[in-house]
Amino acid sequence: MLKGLYKIAITLACCEALRALLLGSYFSPVPAFADDPGAQLEQEASQDQSTLLPSLGRDWLAEQGLSLELIAINDNFANVSGGVRRGVGSMGNLNVILTIDTAKAGWWENGSFTIYGIWLYGQRPSEWVGDFQFTSSIDGPTPELEPYEAYYEHTFMDGRLKWLAGIHDLTLDFATLDFAFNYINSSFTTPSTITQLPYSFYPNTSWGTRGIYRVTEELYAMLGFYDGQPATADNLSTTNLGITAEDGIYSIAEFGYKGSLSGYYTKLVFGAWHCSGKFTDVAGDLKHSNFGTYLLGERELWHENEIGDQGLGAFFQVGQTQQDRNLNPWYFGFGGRYKGLVPSREDDVLSVGLAMAYFGDTAQTAIPGLEQSERTFEINYRAPVTSWLTLSPDVQFVIDPYGNPDLENDVILYVRSEVTL
Repeated sequence: MLKGLYKIAITLACCEALRALLLGSYFSPVPAFADDPGAQLEQEASQDQSTLLPSLGRDWLAEQGLSLELIAINDNFANVSGGVRRGVGSMGNLNVILTIDTAKAGWWENGSFTIYGIWLYGQRPSEWVGDFQFTSSIDGPTPELEPYEAYYEHTFMDGRLKWLAGIHDLTLDFATLDFAFNYINSSFTTPSTITQLPYSFYPNTSWGTRGIYRVTEELYAMLGFYDGQPATADNLSTTNLGITAEDGIYSIAEFGYKGSLSGYYTKLVFGAWHCSGKFTDVAGDLKHSNFGTYLLGERELWHENEIGDQGLGAFFQVGQTQQDRNLNPWYFGFGGRYKGLVPSREDDVLSVGLAMAYFGDTAQTAIPGLEQSERTFEINYRAPVTSWLTLSPDVQFVIDPYGNPDLENDVILYVRSEVTL
């Protein structure tokens, strides 16, 4: 057993080293022009730089109102027990994000354009595990080059109202919790009841519009309308940007509180969504609409000191949708995180959580032998290593993957790397 784990650790380390070598060979450092080239080179060589690569002209772009971000996220994984098959693999995505500030560009005030492309590559962990909730939040059809987001956002009423329109991932704004974003499992990012059908979210995004109105400093309301079917459940490799009557409109509304209660950060959210389009339900019948709700909350429980956010926090997630037409009508998620547990490592975050996707009576009737639920227990440790590199060792234990009685409980290990290029 120890010898097997040793081989897995060595393999993961070699994968990460090889990836670093590849990044070094494909992206040649090109120093940006500056009034003092010597000072510029010295700054780029500094260990405190926020990106792995030199400026590559980004300083000049920033002066013109353009911000360019390059982010590589890689999940090296080892499926050590259960699931579909054992083995070691790697999956990642390269994110290219261009933002234009219309005021800095000299056009008009309070506006911005975002153009976001994403390239998926590697092997899908779900093909090893066979799970429903996806142990990796970046799991998706590969290889794939996606026009992930392209939208315009404008701010009104001295910042109280923000509105955007274009190609947009609704799950980056709706049904999110800060404490749950450190996990690798996709259900902690967004409850599985929302993402079980291909609406406008990673990686199959489509047209939509969203508004955020801040009622008070703590209370807010969000409303969004999106293409009801950017892809079909049996073909996620193709995104269709056309909007038809059969696709319908996906509507979502959220009301929330985000502020400080008794000196502790607190967020409480209620949301509801409806899709008017046609889709094939879990029993194989054609349905004409779908509906769901969610309730989320998180709170700091204890501070190490009065200044900063080191300490203990917890969260919960509840998702619900119609049982007569959905495979997964109920979802429950719970977790806790501790930031700064290790002395001198104030930005490290230890997270422990449980994600539970329940399969309804209709699903169990349509799929003989289907178990009642899939439960995933996750332990994650997120550690910023440098200003441009973050590593997250992670272990997940999946009970009853996809409710399939033929699959044994699964144990999968991850090392996620996030590199700001």
